Amino acid sequence: MVGFEEGECLVVWIFGALLPVLFQSLITWLVIEANTGNGSFVGLAAFLLAMFAIPLTLIVNTIYVLKRKSASALHMIWRCWLMALIAPFVTLLLLIVG
Repeated sequence: MVGFEEGECLVVWIFGALLPVLFQSLITWLVIEANTGNGSFVGLAAFLLAMFAIPLTLIVNTIYVLKRKSASALHMIWRCWLMALIAPFVTLLLLIVG
C-alpha cells in the first residue's frame, strides 16, 4: 500500500504518534514508581528525561506522519515506533545502571 487516504492519516497518527507517547509515559511511570522512597535519583532522572522526550516525540512523529503521506502506513508506524523507543531505552538503562 503506497500512500494513504485522509481517514487513514488519523489511524497512522494514532498508531504512529499517540501510542508511542503513551508507551513512553507508561515506562516512565513504572520507573518512577519503582524508585520511590529508596533514596535513588533514577526516578528523578527518568522524570526529567520524559519531561523533554515525550512532547518532543509527539511533535516529531506528528510532523513525520503529516509530511510523509507518500510512504506506506506500516513503514511510517514502524519508523515512528523506532524513534519513540529511544527514550524508554535510555530510561531503562538508567534503571539498570542506577
